[in-house]
Amino acid sequence: MRNFASFVVFAAVLSAQQAPPSKPGKVEGVVLNSVTNDPVKKATVTLQAQGQPTNHSATTDATGHFHFDSVEPGKYMAIANRDGFIPAQESLRNPWAKPITVAEEQEVKDVSVKLIPLAVVSGHVFDEDGDPVVRASVQALRYVRGRARQLNPSGYATTNDLGEYQLLDLEPGRYYFLAAVQPRLARLPPHTKSATPEQAYPDTFYPSALQAEQATASQVAAGAQLNGIDFRVHKAPAFHIRGKAVNGRTGEPLRNAQILIQTRGSVFFGNVRPQQDGTFDARGVVSGSYTLICQTEDLYSRQVIDVGDHDVDDVQLMVSPPFEISGTVRLEGDPPPSEHRGQMRVNLVEMMGGGAAAVVNADGTFSLKVTHGLYDIYASCDAGAYVKSIRFGDQDVTSGKIDLTQQSSGALNIVCGTDVGQIQGSVQNENGEPAAQAMISVVPEGEHQGRQDLFFQLMSGENGKFEYRDLAPGDYKVFAWESMDQEMMRSAEFQKAFESRGAAVSISPGGNASVQVKMIPAVDIEAEKNKLP
Repeated sequence: MRNFASFVVFAAVLSAQQAPPSKPGKVEGVVLNSVTNDPVKKATVTLQAQGQPTNHSATTDATGHFHFDSVEPGKYMAIANRDGFIPAQESLRNPWAKPITVAEEQEVKDVSVKLIPLAVVSGHVFDEDGDPVVRASVQALRYVRGRARQLNPSGYATTNDLGEYQLLDLEPGRYYFLAAVQPRLARLPPHTKSATPEQAYPDTFYPSALQAEQATASQVAAGAQLNGIDFRVHKAPAFHIRGKAVNGRTGEPLRNAQILIQTRGSVFFGNVRPQQDGTFDARGVVSGSYTLICQTEDLYSRQVIDVGDHDVDDVQLMVSPPFEISGTVRLEGDPPPSEHRGQMRVNLVEMMGGGAAAVVNADGTFSLKVTHGLYDIYASCDAGAYVKSIRFGDQDVTSGKIDLTQQSSGALNIVCGTDVGQIQGSVQNENGEPAAQAMISVVPEGEHQGRQDLFFQLMSGENGKFEYRDLAPGDYKVFAWESMDQEMMRSAEFQKAFESRGAAVSISPGGNASVQVKMIPAVDIEAEKNKLP
């Protein structure tokens, strides 16, 4: 009886200490097309909880409306997804993802979630006689984030029997369009010589340029239907790339390998298979630079070949297995608080798209399996730290590039500094008023110039203020943009045009700096874009 009484008393005390269950609220709203302001039906809306264990999901009806009838009190972010649109959480250009606070028994109404519609680009590919080119490859290319300015594909289409193509679901931005025509070759024995000079179609940038530097860029707006992007391709003298694929371990010829031939823009225009003696003959190649990729199940190699005005013979493709690069990541200074620690990673990215990635172990070690090539290094430190230095063997490679074309051994050692600083500031429009949802870019200058890992983007709040922590000590230039895309934000050429409208700031080790910057209007941004080739 005594034990039973004690249990009853304990249960009563415990019950008194427990908080009563919270009473849920409700959330309702609408998903709208950011361009037309029309409702978006069949969109999936997610209430992402901040600090809560539960998320909520619903689908919009025919009028674009959604509702949640039982939402635990707390803070949420409303995110919408729909085919043909950019999810709000994936684009800094979308300022409409706003936090929602739900109190007990509160009905939160008129929540507006906007989605950015994707664009469609269409046109034709014609030959020199005006006839349609069938099965031509058309790509949308754009300059992307990286340590080197490089065009990467963002969309792909193939022409039909009328030479028509259609590129779907392109994000808003600035694009270069490229048409590639694969040679249709007769099945001839290797080393066969033609009685007439061979010809093929070179890759052609819109409207008729052979080099990206001579091409015309096209600005694609959200939800645009851009028609009439037509190409006229012209034949040019074609040549051969001949050589031999060899097993780098045994010296024996490779019989079961596949050799892919890659052009600019990552377009694969053809492939060949070696003969029994390992020799190969790639036909129909016009002047230009190519990457030959030779691979089997466990062997791999890449080699860049430049074709001028004659055949290229005696190419040796030494195909070897991947090799291991090991290294360490070390924190210099006091480690960041445990709640800021995350999963550190090291990535090596090869120029033509290959690479390797590794998660850093708890003891700071990592290893990567790579093949010979030139790589960009991308290393992430914990929050509260930055990449201070990178060494490969006795070489300083903090610039972010590593040459493994010949070398296949050495330690990759990364030091993360913890003496980070922070910046806070405010953005004003032309009238001196606070500018909400302005795009902010913090661009490294001086000794850190060109370090893309130290380039940061953020957005001003409703009061025009912004704040960023974990900046590496050094000099920066801060810009505020009314509207912007990734290519322009990171373009040194574009930034130079607005150099006088950025605010210079220096971050001392562990320091704190303030800055005030004027927002650059969208009309000025568009005017400058139109001046660029």
